[in-house]
Amino acid sequence: MRYLWIPLVLAACSSQGVTDTSAARSAVPTPAFSSSSAVEHSLTGSGIQNIAPGFVYGLSGAIHSDGSGRVWGTMITSIIDLSAYGYAGKAEIEQAPTCLRVVGNTAYAGLVVTHSTDPVLAPVGSRAVVWMRDGGPGAPDVGHGGPAYLFDPNNAICSSTPPVMPADAVTTGNFNVR
Repeated sequence: MRYLWIPLVLAACSSQGVTDTSAARSAVPTPAFSSSSAVEHSLTGSGIQNIAPGFVYGLSGAIHSDGSGRVWGTMITSIIDLSAYGYAGKAEIEQAPTCLRVVGNTAYAGLVVTHSTDPVLAPVGSRAVVWMRDGGPGAPDVGHGGPAYLFDPNNAICSSTPPVMPADAVTTGNFNVR
């Protein structure tokens, strides 16, 4: 039975797309291994912010940036309870990062909504922001997220002077800023 595999392996290796010559190898590293595309900063984790009765939401995801300033990842906001603001439903809002700035143990990120289970609450294409301070082992993480039109109307979240936003403890969960 094993002898039946030999012709198949030889045929696969002799196909036009498979070569083993040094001319076919590139000396240029692939983007995943070049220094400009290595992860330089990140905000990762998940948690719930139970800010007050009728004001509870969760955040989860990972945002990364490389040495050239390219950002990638996903952040998901789960609306658990916004009844204090007259919103009776629940929602899931998926966001892609537009920028990430890390200063010490604090991360600031600009986001754009890519998917929403409630397009009235969070329309696709709308901007959002989040900031998070990693408290380290045994200390609470602190941060806040929300719509950019409320917290960052001048789009300064990733600048050297980000907007002042509420500092609310992450009541359950953990975030890491690197």
